[in-house]
Amino acid sequence: MKATTAWIWAIFTLFFTRGLLFATWSTRGPEIRDALNLDLQAMGWYAACLSVGSVTGVLISERIVEKIGSRRYSILSYVILGGALVLLGLNLAWENTPMSFLVTALLGLPLGMADYDNNLEASNINRESAKNRVPMLHGGYSVGVLLGSALVGVAITAGLGITPDFISIGLIVIALSVLVSFAIGKNNGKVDRSHMASSEIAKISFKAIAKESRSRQIGLIGFAFVFAEGVGVVWIPIALVQQGFSPALAAFSYTLFGLGFVIMRFVGGPIADKIGRRKVVLFSAITATAGIVIFMATPLLSIPLVGALLWGLGDSIGLAMCVAAMGDDPLRVSARMSFLWTLVYLANLAVGPIIGSLSSIGGLLAAFLAPIILLVAAGVLSKSVSETHPDAVQETVAT
Repeated sequence: MKATTAWIWAIFTLFFTRGLLFATWSTRGPEIRDALNLDLQAMGWYAACLSVGSVTGVLISERIVEKIGSRRYSILSYVILGGALVLLGLNLAWENTPMSFLVTALLGLPLGMADYDNNLEASNINRESAKNRVPMLHGGYSVGVLLGSALVGVAITAGLGITPDFISIGLIVIALSVLVSFAIGKNNGKVDRSHMASSEIAKISFKAIAKESRSRQIGLIGFAFVFAEGVGVVWIPIALVQQGFSPALAAFSYTLFGLGFVIMRFVGGPIADKIGRRKVVLFSAITATAGIVIFMATPLLSIPLVGALLWGLGDSIGLAMCVAAMGDDPLRVSARMSFLWTLVYLANLAVGPIIGSLSSIGGLLAAFLAPIILLVAAGVLSKSVSETHPDAVQETVAT
């Protein structure tokens, strides 16, 4: 299937609406904490509900998409996603803490479902196109996050409460996402295994993919970049305030980190077309590592804004190269995507416990050595994402 303009923009829009919704939820975090009367420890468990739901969403996606196709699965996941945000808004008005925890897990479920499906489609677009499209498609998510954060600021300034905000954004996400989902091919994502022998099916199972050396290496690269992103998202403002900088400068530093993602995701595709996926991963790992090192050296250099920007620029498209590489073989793309996104969400889950534990030993800035070690490993393994890697496209299973 040719990568049509309508298909490309539909997937871009789906990434955008997911970013818009996620930013709306996350930016309202302090109000959620106050509405439910949660202390910091309880807030951590509350946030974990979203992650647990997301991991579950990824794990159930592969077989369902193969049966009903990406179009129907997209509609299903985004209807649940928008509806869950509406229901959460109502629960916060009712101050129902137990139900809000459950609804937040429900919110995480379609986030993982949609993430899997969107990236499956992105990898297929990338394979059917003459250009690297995944960075630009991921850019839709970044634009959604920036717009969502800005809209929350406007809503708070205008006195719009969290409940009407969640309800309105949830309904917008449902309407827009369902509309654009019809641009996805009717049979996209479907896989008919009825004609395959059990031994042939086993060759493209999750377990078989996990045994592939190339897939494991790509998975580690994805884990590294997502872990580094999670550290930046959560800990950049906290680290700067700890170092005595103002909350305003800490917020601006985070904004520069996010701006790095937006910039590189829109220019990263042509760069990958020119130099190839391997060099993109290698140079991205080097740039992100340099940014983290500069940020860690804040007590000496006092240029955290430079570090945050480089961190964002370098961390922005490494995962996109992994998505593109996992889609090289159309027969195995669904199973490989399931494997990759399982590791991605495990990286999200690991950020808090790992950085929290390390910071209690050597301080918060020293804990940032963890993403550096992972990024160095990603650079070393960068050959695995290459378009010319011998395992990029394996022999098609006989039919």
